Amino acid sequence: MKRLKSYLLPVICVTLFGEIYFYPFSSSFRFSAGIIVLNLIILILDDLSEFMMAFLSGISVFFIRSLIDIVLKKGTLQYIYLENFPSAIYYMLYGTLAVLLSIKKYKDKILVGILLLSIVDSLSNIIEALIRDRLLSFNMVQIIILVGLARSITAYIIYIMYKNQELFIQKREHQKRYSQLNLLVSDIQAEMFYLKKSMADIEKVMSKSYKLYEKYKEDKELQEDTLDIAREVHEIKKDYNRVLGGFESFLKKFETNDLMTIIDIKDIIEENTNRYLDSKGLINNIHIEFDFKDKFSLSKYYSLFTILNNLIVNALDACGSKGKVKVLEISDKDNIYFHVEDNGIGIEEEILPYIFNPGFTTKYYPDTGKASTGIGLSHVKNIVEELGGSIVVDSKPGQGTLFTVVLPKNSLLG
Repeated sequence: MKRLKSYLLPVICVTLFGEIYFYPFSSSFRFSAGIIVLNLIILILDDLSEFMMAFLSGISVFFIRSLIDIVLKKGTLQYIYLENFPSAIYYMLYGTLAVLLSIKKYKDKILVGILLLSIVDSLSNIIEALIRDRLLSFNMVQIIILVGLARSITAYIIYIMYKNQELFIQKREHQKRYSQLNLLVSDIQAEMFYLKKSMADIEKVMSKSYKLYEKYKEDKELQEDTLDIAREVHEIKKDYNRVLGGFESFLKKFETNDLMTIIDIKDIIEENTNRYLDSKGLINNIHIEFDFKDKFSLSKYYSLFTILNNLIVNALDACGSKGKVKVLEISDKDNIYFHVEDNGIGIEEEILPYIFNPGFTTKYYPDTGKASTGIGLSHVKNIVEELGGSIVVDSKPGQGTLFTVVLPKNSLLG
């Protein structure tokens, strides 16, 4: 029963379109648009049997046409039966021939598919005409073949448009997931800097604790306390190692020799930035412009994602509810330059020297009053320095801020 329900809507569509008629070349032959819909269903819905689809459509068309004729009193019941039953035979023949000629098997070979559908359509129409005791002239056969070809081509045009739209949607979804994955990996990569820094700090604490242990050998109680601290720090170190190892293992899956063009990077960042603005209800209030001059490919593109994403988010935050942000990329023989400029609130001169310090922030969440973590710009500085580059900032309160990042080409091109 559940299986039959899947045929219900397609059969209704074929039946309804089956009541749309046309008479080609002013002939006495009447052709319906229902077969175009049936062709489409055969091409698109792989899980539906072409024979069962045609069989059910034939029964449905027969009953609907008979009911219409009865309501409009177009003759006796016998006349109505003889007039409409050949249409049901047509659909049943259509389904049988579609199975025999394996239409679904060749549906993606356009020319072969059109030819097979035309053959099925034409043969079914010729047999239906013979059942109706019609004398078929050569001219009539030509019309039947031309109509079969026209309906098949029409069905294929719609089918190709449907497939192209489907591929476009799939591509958009793939790009969306890919861009989200890139952001995730770049964020994890950025956090790795602080995990590694914490590992170094833990090593220092362990070293100091052990030195205290060595220094106060005469004081057994203090020595035992310092040794306990060293043991506990060592446990923390092992936990950090496990976390760090897990992240490194995860990142290795993405650290291939794959390249990404700088234009693709721009497109992904632009798409995610617009999505961010849309989520904040600022898509119409803050204008962001991307101007990338080059087209070369990069290997360490995750690092670039982290750098630009952090600088762009800071620029957007500086604009508040309205403003403009421009992201520019240019290069020379040795370096690539990225400029992220906004016309936001700017940065006070006295705090400029501290903005790259870990934990420094001027941002506070309005709903809780808590300060931001203040690690965004320090992330950026760490990554830029790891790549052998530099970052400078120029800001004027009330006018805006310009961040300039200089990265050696050889560090990004791998």
